[in-house]
Amino acid sequence: MRKRRKLFVCSIAVIGITSVLLLIGVMQSIDERTTRAAEQKKQVTQKEPLVLEVTLQKQYMDGHVEESTHEEKIWAMEDFWSYYHDWQVVEQQEGKVVLKKEIADISPYMKEHGYFGLSDDQLAIFEGLPIHEQVIQSFYQIDTGELESYQRQRLQDGIKIDSKQVYEYVLEAYRGMAPQRSVNS
Repeated sequence: MRKRRKLFVCSIAVIGITSVLLLIGVMQSIDERTTRAAEQKKQVTQKEPLVLEVTLQKQYMDGHVEESTHEEKIWAMEDFWSYYHDWQVVEQQEGKVVLKKEIADISPYMKEHGYFGLSDDQLAIFEGLPIHEQVIQSFYQIDTGELESYQRQRLQDGIKIDSKQVYEYVLEAYRGMAPQRSVNS
């Protein structure tokens, strides 16, 4: 009987020690998971922003392109793409993106420096007054024989391009004065 009692006591002791060891293991496992979760949360909150070199190209209806480049810190890409939703991606590389947007207006440069005039009987845009002969862009031939004297004088003096409306009006008004080509049979 004593042997049984000793065996019983030893069994209880082994079960108790095993239970304590299992409990310690479970507590360590829970502690490790908690520590790991806290570290992951800390990494997420301390994550460095992505720094991109962003180049913006604005293409105006007169053909002029303005380009600017800046660095931008990005914490969430969906915020970045939401902000530039109306821009087109021209180029994208690691650390760099080029975006383009078409502007339905004439460029600030054109508003400041642009004049319509004639260059070799072609409607043209000049940088400054036509007398300086700095042609930026040529459009189409004009039959100068059809011009009224005041129209000819205005084109010689230069028509200031200070708005989109003036730009469109002049292009349309003189389009009808292009020489008519006859088709020979």
